[in-house]
Amino acid sequence: MKYGMISTGSKEASEAAQEILKLGGNAFDASIAAVMTSMTSEVNLTSMAGGGAMLAYKKGEKPILFDFFVDAPAMRGKTSFEFYKTEVDFGETSQVFHIGKGSVAVPGNIKGLLHIHKRLGKIPLKVVTEPAINIAKNGVKLSKSQAYITSLLDSILKTSVDSRKLFYNDNKLLTEGDVFLNPDLSEFIEWITEEGDRPFYEGELARKIVDYLGDDGLITIEDLKKYKVYERYPLYHELMDSFFYTNPSPSVGGTLIIFFLKMLHYIDPSYELNYNQLIKLMAATAKARTDFYVDPNNDDLLNQLLDYNIVKKYAELSKQNILQNYDDFNDNGLGSTTHVSVLDKDGNAASITTTNGESCGHILPGTGIILNNMLGEQDLNPLGFHKWNQTKRMPTLISPSLLIDKSGEVDVVLGSAGSNRIRSAIIQVINNYLFKKMSLKKSIYEPRLHLEEDCLYLESGIVIDNKLVNNIKINSFKDINLFFGGVNAVTNTEAIADPRRGGVGLEC
Repeated sequence: MKYGMISTGSKEASEAAQEILKLGGNAFDASIAAVMTSMTSEVNLTSMAGGGAMLAYKKGEKPILFDFFVDAPAMRGKTSFEFYKTEVDFGETSQVFHIGKGSVAVPGNIKGLLHIHKRLGKIPLKVVTEPAINIAKNGVKLSKSQAYITSLLDSILKTSVDSRKLFYNDNKLLTEGDVFLNPDLSEFIEWITEEGDRPFYEGELARKIVDYLGDDGLITIEDLKKYKVYERYPLYHELMDSFFYTNPSPSVGGTLIIFFLKMLHYIDPSYELNYNQLIKLMAATAKARTDFYVDPNNDDLLNQLLDYNIVKKYAELSKQNILQNYDDFNDNGLGSTTHVSVLDKDGNAASITTTNGESCGHILPGTGIILNNMLGEQDLNPLGFHKWNQTKRMPTLISPSLLIDKSGEVDVVLGSAGSNRIRSAIIQVINNYLFKKMSLKKSIYEPRLHLEEDCLYLESGIVIDNKLVNNIKINSFKDINLFFGGVNAVTNTEAIADPRRGGVGLEC
């Protein structure tokens, strides 16, 4: 590679990252440009009002996890606000989502992206944000995958007048090939490029957010002013001759990936993993999560899972017929998330996942900012909605990850979209790539499975022991499907995006 390796969820985001690398930017500049661009090219997956996390590796230094996920505002005794169900039709099935102004959590993407640029960026912010400003202003044709996701979310997108203005043309929902424009967002990005995050968290826009949500929402000026980006030590686990790094607590996803790998190592130090073993360990992981995640206000509960004796207990359970006795939380079947992986010529790596949920159905007037519905996301609130007794960082399933060898060279930069399937997708790709010695492309393109509640979901080509799953439902897919996540990953020789979500990999 001359400049770097890039994998994102859209052609436009990958091209934005490529442009920045060619202009002398590093992996962190390029990933920020890609994420901001994806707020137009993957408009229903991420937003300025969403949240995320970046696992950053500056060559020769220790990896840092930048946590800028959303905060749940304290309830402050409030019992009346706008929060209601809407149904999304997936064709063969449907699912209920929760939206409204009372589903909006405190946004983190703006402060997070600007914070990372200030800490690690190489070229001026004005250069980094230019691709995103241009695409929001001039528009982008909806790809097949983005048009499909837009169609799924029709019942949410038509909720408010400003949302309909963005997503409808002559009273018809935008479809594949139609141009999506967001000139207000273009102007907003120009504004924060000049002014930084202060207007959004302390100034004019902070007041505008609180006023717009009003009594129907939960966010206060105090919540916005107190929001901060956390720099955390990532979780890690030694795998063969490399170290696997991922998102730590309060991330649920990263913790459960490490827990899974520790159980697998306990059972077989050589990490042999077939489909039957994978299913059993998925069940053990789900049971452990429900056993230990019993208080949304206590971040320390999940950390207990990584204790050796706890790992041993559930690994032993997985050897039994655990599918007859395991618990699981309900999940978000769509997983409105997107991931960017960048590796630059100097060996710096950025793995960044962001999300906006399905949106709450509202747009902050005059800004083009689509507001999140994180307080209504089932997978972030498995014990029930609005259970927070204090303002705090929400748990998340997003798991930006890195595989770095013991000499300090990056082996793989990866992450995934897909809600609860994020962890199963990453585990299966790592298994294919590291243990089965597949190419990165084959590792991502291989069929996947996922165990969820009382159902095992299978892509075509997977053969399992029917005796193992005779008491659960089987949902077989004829082809690869966006349900199984969207792993975008790069190595020094490959830049591969997941075909399940229409991503694009580029070597430049």
